[in-house]
Amino acid sequence: MNVSAKMVYLMRGLPACGKSHRARRLAGPDGVVLETDAYFYTQVGDDPASYDYRDELLPKAREWNLARFREAIAHGVSPIVVDRGNGLNAETREYAGYAVEHGYEVELAEPDSPWWLEVRVLLKYKQYVADELFDAWAQKLADATRDTHRVPVATIRRWMASWRHDITVQGILDCGQEDA
Repeated sequence: MNVSAKMVYLMRGLPACGKSHRARRLAGPDGVVLETDAYFYTQVGDDPASYDYRDELLPKAREWNLARFREAIAHGVSPIVVDRGNGLNAETREYAGYAVEHGYEVELAEPDSPWWLEVRVLLKYKQYVADELFDAWAQKLADATRDTHRVPVATIRRWMASWRHDITVQGILDCGQEDA
């Protein structure tokens, strides 16, 4: 990595695995962490300490975070850490493409917590792992989000089933382009 380069990190990982902790470390004192979930703290409800998630507001929350991202790019902020799932989808492609178009380097980043490192290996070799082990991890991660984001076990389990360990920035940039 070029130390003087303008950087965008796309955080990947499951809930309660340390994405936000790693994101803050990557941002350091000069960068910014942009998290869609922040919308449900700052833009919904009266208490900024309360996570007021409403499914019907998710599209608006995503637009809000993308607008903040574009503003940070316009001001030359670096590093910018996009703290979300960041898989192969149009939304992630929009973040990555916008950053590249504006001269930023883009890297994928994951949590570095011991439990994420264990789950990550299981996800990589999921075809060889018993469903009960994934169910137990999904329950553990859901329990860990009980006081914050309250992510249901079924949602985490679905994300585990669809997890791709081989995603690259180029793969994200190319996502959906074959149909264009």
